[in-house]
Amino acid sequence: MNQLSYNTGAFRAPHTRETQTKEQKIFGLAFALTMEAAIVYALLATLGVAPAPTVPGIIHGTVILEPPTTVDPPPPPPPNFEAPAITTPFEPTITLDYVPPQDTAITLPADPPERQASLPLPVVKFTQARALLATHSTPDYPPVSRRLGEQGTLRLRLSISVEGAVKDAMVEQSSGYPRLDDAAIQWVKGHWRYQPAMEGTRPVASTLSAIVTFKLE
Repeated sequence: MNQLSYNTGAFRAPHTRETQTKEQKIFGLAFALTMEAAIVYALLATLGVAPAPTVPGIIHGTVILEPPTTVDPPPPPPPNFEAPAITTPFEPTITLDYVPPQDTAITLPADPPERQASLPLPVVKFTQARALLATHSTPDYPPVSRRLGEQGTLRLRLSISVEGAVKDAMVEQSSGYPRLDDAAIQWVKGHWRYQPAMEGTRPVASTLSAIVTFKLE
């Protein structure tokens, strides 16, 4: 039996093989080998010698959505307001008129006639109470009177103790506004101090006058 030599160029015309380039010959040889391998594999798969190619099953996919991103709204613009006009507050003026005390001489009762010729008449000098100016601060202006524009001058009669404290104060002449009168009385009784009146070398209680003025400017 004659042997049939099989090669990739058996069925090609001689002139065709001669005109092919080296790359074309390599490609043709690779293609022929691939086809022959495929035919052999198909034959073996049909006979059950080689495993048949498996067909991939249906792929079930799930679309995973990204959670929506929350964007914070921009902050509101700062409020635009006009600062209120600042007015310069005025300070009330309170004038204190100090009435200086006057010395008063006290004469003791005369001795009986039979002793007048032998004993001289002693004279006891009386010195009025004197203000301690460091304590004579100005009274606080009542807020209600300030708002209502109340102002005026009042005269007080003060009772001074032997310690120099103001035991009592009485209105001799009102300012016309009870609030101002009461404010002056309470302040004078709580703050003002005096050097007590002296009768000779002995401190005694006394009375004197004081003037307080409330004035708005």
